[in-house]
Order: sequence, then structure tokens, then C-alpha cells
Amino acid sequence: MEYIPLSKEQQMRRQESENVNKKQDFLWYWLHSAPGLSRQSKQKMLDYYGEPEKIFTATKEQLEPFFRRKDYLEQFLSSRCEERIRKTYEEMNRKGIHFTHIEAMDFPSCLKVIPDPPIGLFYRGEMPSEEKKTIAIIGSRDCTRYGSEMARFFGRELARVGFQVVSGLARGIDGMAHEGALEVGGYTIGVLGCGVDVVYPVENYELFMQMEKTGGILSESMPGQQPYSGLFPQRNRLISGLADGILVVEAMEKSGTFITVDQGLEQGKEIFALPGRIVDEKSRGCNNLIKLGAHMVTEVQDILEVLHFESKDMRSLFEITQGKAFLHKNLLAPNEKIVYSCLRVEPQYLDRIIQKAQIAPQEVCMALNHLTVLGGVVETTRNYYALRI
Repeated sequence: MEYIPLSKEQQMRRQESENVNKKQDFLWYWLHSAPGLSRQSKQKMLDYYGEPEKIFTATKEQLEPFFRRKDYLEQFLSSRCEERIRKTYEEMNRKGIHFTHIEAMDFPSCLKVIPDPPIGLFYRGEMPSEEKKTIAIIGSRDCTRYGSEMARFFGRELARVGFQVVSGLARGIDGMAHEGALEVGGYTIGVLGCGVDVVYPVENYELFMQMEKTGGILSESMPGQQPYSGLFPQRNRLISGLADGILVVEAMEKSGTFITVDQGLEQGKEIFALPGRIVDEKSRGCNNLIKLGAHMVTEVQDILEVLHFESKDMRSLFEITQGKAFLHKNLLAPNEKIVYSCLRVEPQYLDRIIQKAQIAPQEVCMALNHLTVLGGVVETTRNYYALRI
């Protein structure tokens, strides 16, 4: 096809259109960040005026009905300083922080239809694709070794077949689900209860930086906002809103995880749960969810069937926990095979492994060291060893 350059008039119209869009983005950013009003009140204002520009130019008398206190109205009015807003907006962009709003092209369409949708969002990295299935993997911060490995397994295996993984980038189940997805080069996004430039918890710093490069970091909160308890429930509605289904890996009977589950149910999302031992306190929440009708998950296929996703590239959890893939990949010495067969997902003390293996202690130690180097075994704490799934 022959390239036909734009006329000067067409170029001017395009430039005018781009300038209008930039101004609209700028005013959406102002409305989202303006003090004195809750998110719900700002939405009521938008419902009345239709667009941020009309709110920006409205008189004090026109805005008074939306405020209960005069000092809040004054704060809101004083925020309408275009030069100051533009300066902070440009500074934010220079830091690699992007802003999107509910009418922007890159705003997730799934978040437009949830109850109480966000007006705007800040993000680093890339937003999730609209074309791919997304699974939320959530659970306890103070998880067991089993819960940690299951979160990493399902994050990895679901990402490997093409799912996007969303979670809250917290310690425990959240972080392990993100790590699992990254292991196979999958896309994963962390939704924060603080600003996207605040690493919380600090031990997830490396994970945070990796996700910014190959995935995404998302928040409704302003950059620089430190975490506090009131921000997490509103964060959780975004996690469930982005997902097609929610997988609860491990949770106690009374857990903050169920805020996300409740919001997911309200949004019409499929709920999945891993069963646990009935005497395990940290599995009671999952077991109760299953009794109440959540889909019980023992294989990745259980999730794929409910979400109508087909994949021929499936790996059995049983085979992986039995180490067949690891044994096939690595040629192990006879003593190493014996020691490997004695290990489980839950950590075992060295003396117990020696007792089960029934070979010389020094041979067990040598085998464990080699298996750890190969990546099939992990020393969870000093002299405690477990399978790496």
C-alpha cells in the first residue's frame, strides 16, 4: 500500500486530539489525587458533571453541595493549581510511574464493571493483557512450607500454560505465587496497599524489582503512600476484579484472605481452594470454603476445566511431588536416590533423614549437599531439608 503523508491540516487535527487526550489524563490525575473528598464522593461528582474538566472549572458555589465541611471544600479548591499538578505529574512520569483512568485505553475493562470501580490507577511495568486468563493466588502471610510450595507450584504451572498471575505481593503465599510465575517467564502483577514506589514488605525488594521489569506493579494509592490497614480491603477488590478465578492456597479460619473471597463472590468470580488436613489450623479456612461450595483443587486441571481453558502441556502434581521430573533430568548416584526418596515437602531434621536412609551419615550429608546444588532440595533452616517442588 502506497504511503500517503498527512496534510498540514490533518497533522494539526491529530496534534490537537493528542493535546486534548493529554489534558484529559492530566485532569483525571488531578481529580484522583485531590484532597477533601472520598472516592465515592468523587464518583458522585463525576456522575453529575460528566468529566473532570467541568469539575476543575466549577465555581465554589456549584461544588458546595458535595462537601459536608467547609475546610474540605477549601482543600479541594486549593488543589486546582495547574502548574503544581503538572509538575508533580511530570515528575511521577520521570520516575517510571504511569497513571491511567477509567476512560483511558489501557485501563483494565474488568475493573470498570466491579462495584465501586477505581477512578484511576498507578502502575509500573505493564498492565495485564485483556486477551489472557488471569488467576488470583492468595493466602496466609505466615504460611507453612507446604503452603509456600503449593503457591509456587500453582503460580508456575498456571503461568506455564498461559495464565496471568495476580496477587498482593505480600510475604508468604502471595510472594511465592509471583515467584512461581516468574520462574517460567510468565506474566504476574502485584496489587499493593501502598504507593507503587513503596516496597512492602522490604524482604520482597528483589521480587518487586523483577516484577517491574517483566510484569507489573499496580495500586490505587498515590505514589509515596505508606501502607496501613485501611488500604488493604480496597486493594483486595482490585485483586479479585482483575482475576477470572481466585485460588486460596492456605488460610486460617478467620483470615483477611476472605475479604478478597467475599469481594470475588460479589463480582461473580470462581472460587478455588486447596484442601488441607483437618487438624491443620492453617488449612481450616480452605476446608471451610470447600464445604461452602468452593471448587476443590488437587491438580492444575481442576482450575482449567472450570475456567474453560484447554492445554495439552500439563504436568501432574503427583509426578512432580514424587520427583520424577527431577530424577529424569538429573543422573543421580545410588546414595543420592536413596536420600532423595526419604525427603518430603515438609522439612525433616537431618537425624531423621539419616535414620530413614540407613546409610552412613557422611554419605547422607554429601548427597544432601549435591541435591541442594542441583535445586531439587532446599535447606529450610539449619539441618532441616525438604523437597523443592
